[in-house]
Amino acid sequence: MNEPTVVEKKKTHPSIPPRGDRAAEKSGRRYPPEFRLKAVRLHLEEGFTQSTVCTELSLGHTTLCNWVKRYHEFGEAGLQPAPQNARQPKLPPAIREQIIALKQEHPGFGIKRISQWLRRWFLLPASPETVRRHLHEAQLMTEAPARKKRNMVRPRFFERATPNQMWQSDIFTFRLGGRYAYLIAFLDDYSRFVVGADLFRSPTAAAVIEVYRIAVGEYQPPKEMLTDNGRQYTSWRGTSRFEAELKKDRVAHFKSRPHHPMTLGKVERFWSTIWQDFLVRAQFDTFESARERIKLWIQYYNHKRPHQGIEGMCPADRFFEIQSQLRQTLEAGMQQNLLELALRGKPQAPF
Repeated sequence: MNEPTVVEKKKTHPSIPPRGDRAAEKSGRRYPPEFRLKAVRLHLEEGFTQSTVCTELSLGHTTLCNWVKRYHEFGEAGLQPAPQNARQPKLPPAIREQIIALKQEHPGFGIKRISQWLRRWFLLPASPETVRRHLHEAQLMTEAPARKKRNMVRPRFFERATPNQMWQSDIFTFRLGGRYAYLIAFLDDYSRFVVGADLFRSPTAAAVIEVYRIAVGEYQPPKEMLTDNGRQYTSWRGTSRFEAELKKDRVAHFKSRPHHPMTLGKVERFWSTIWQDFLVRAQFDTFESARERIKLWIQYYNHKRPHQGIEGMCPADRFFEIQSQLRQTLEAGMQQNLLELALRGKPQAPF
């Protein structure tokens, strides 16, 4: 009999973008709609205080309060330039039905996840606030847990600008079949695409190098590598086997500061996702079965699961740099679906 899986480490650290574009402050409307939405989401969805957001984005407190109020009342449309007294169009019944169906099929989905799934896979537009309102009307809205206060003086954020510029690597420990199992992963910093991962019974340097070599063989070496100071990755004296492997591939090795796991926030977030979405729900007959099914789930994560940290795109969309074309396709599909709803009352079948 398998014992329940126990997480050994599971930490997430949201990030905040750099200071706002000063040129936007001097434009005709002062701030573009996407800038306003970013500020509102940092407060409502990422959990940063209004003071922190205002400081980091050079905003006035009253300005942010007004944006948050309009977002609560009208959703994303409330942050768009619009004539006064303009009425918001009613949501078509087909979209309301799909919101309810998604929540019933996936009770763990939050309002933002449902909004992104509607856009990505059903070509149906609905802001998170619209989703929240209709779930509330259907009595399917669960109480959100109280957000923990973060001991953070100033948020730190970084994200590489292109795929394969930096990878992050870490080891996740959990109980499987009465013994510890170790999941080793390499994740692309820019896209959150998992370039390599495998399950082992022992967290050795040889296992880390094995996963790294397979990933490099498929996707080429990155320019930089970010890890913690674990013995599998580095050595206090001399050069570790992993560092020698990186040196051979001309990969610059960066290490997070001790007791500062937020530097590895993206791969830590991946651990939280695979734990909550998969490991706590799955049951494995054997170690080899767990190994193969984890790899299948990672394929789903890379190619099918919209990621909240990259604007609802899937990691593969960003890693293979098709997000611009995909956004155009999604926008065109949603416009066509709105026309279908108006003409026939039913959306087109999702692709």
